[in-house]
Amino acid sequence: MKPISVKLSTPPQSSFKYKEIKLESFEFNWHCHREYEIMLMMKSKGKRFIGDSISHYDDGDLVLVGSNLPHTLYAPAGQMGEGVMHEAVLLQFPNNLAGLQIVDTPELHHLHWLFKTSSRGLRFRGAARAQAAAQIAAMSAMNGFGRFLQLLSILDTLARANEDEVDFLSSIEFERGVAPTQQTRIDQVCTYLNEDYDQRLKLEDAASVANMSITAFSRFFKRSTGKTFIRYVNELRIGHACRLLIESELSVAEICYRVGFNNVSNFNRRFRELHAMSPKQYRHEFIQQR
Repeated sequence: MKPISVKLSTPPQSSFKYKEIKLESFEFNWHCHREYEIMLMMKSKGKRFIGDSISHYDDGDLVLVGSNLPHTLYAPAGQMGEGVMHEAVLLQFPNNLAGLQIVDTPELHHLHWLFKTSSRGLRFRGAARAQAAAQIAAMSAMNGFGRFLQLLSILDTLARANEDEVDFLSSIEFERGVAPTQQTRIDQVCTYLNEDYDQRLKLEDAASVANMSITAFSRFFKRSTGKTFIRYVNELRIGHACRLLIESELSVAEICYRVGFNNVSNFNRRFRELHAMSPKQYRHEFIQQR
């Protein structure tokens, strides 16, 4: 099941979309679009699919979905009681919001991290969520220039969230495309791993890409990614497996070998460690909502 790529439209006299949603249900609609998306669930309970992440959401849930990251919600009618509507606020905006290139605008440079990491889908908690939710709710009484400034303030709030107030939803391996090789040392290593994840990856080969000794590379890699080399490679392969489970009809065994595992039992075990379900259950979570 490949995500449907949709082209969004913005209302006249506006550089982004602000929409208050009231629906009996959220139908499963696996899709992606170039625009970034912020969604605040004012009153709703259901299931959230972002990249390879499957999780439940509740009232007050606030997420930022990056450009071209597949996503959808699923919340059937009657989920919260007979006749109770699902309510949410949706913001959708391009990278060059109002013609501003985020990376090239000095006053907005601190937003670069937010835009970059949103490729995994971000869920906000704590004080950052509460402040941003209040800012989003206040937009209903605004229009035009005031609403535009409020969006910048919301992005500023999210960009300044503490580390413990942000959850990454999708694995980094689900991102479509990798960074150019002519970047930082860790980018070069991760590019190498993304390109050859289905091969037999050796620690010494990755260390050679970084032009480091194995011991120094192991410390450097753990410091840079927060994970050991073996764990990162396993998560990388499982991230690609998730996409194949969603978008292809290959068997679990075929997917296991295609992404670089050489043992189905080990593949199932590592998959369950990351997603708390088997690959078959994971695929079923998508299929049953179609």
